[in-house]
Amino acid sequence: MGYGIYATKGTADLFEAEGLYVHRASKIETEDAKNVLDIIRNGRVNFVINTVSNKKNISADGFLIRRVFAENNISCMTSLDTANALAKV
Repeated sequence: MGYGIYATKGTADLFEAEGLYVHRASKIETEDAKNVLDIIRNGRVNFVINTVSNKKNISADGFLIRRVFAENNISCMTSLDTANALAKV
């Protein structure tokens, strides 16, 4: 479809195993410029898919990601079913 994908390690590994090319993003706690929040703040993404996890620290990361995209007027989906439906359209 022509979109680039940014993903942190676990998601990037999964996508690459399925044959997709992924730009790797660092976790939030890192200080480098490829930190997922900095990538969003720097306008490198137009759309975010961020699903909720049961793990406490990942949920906190998800909250920060959702907050940053909202502050930067970037659309986000939190359900893979909805994202899949959009991709089919």
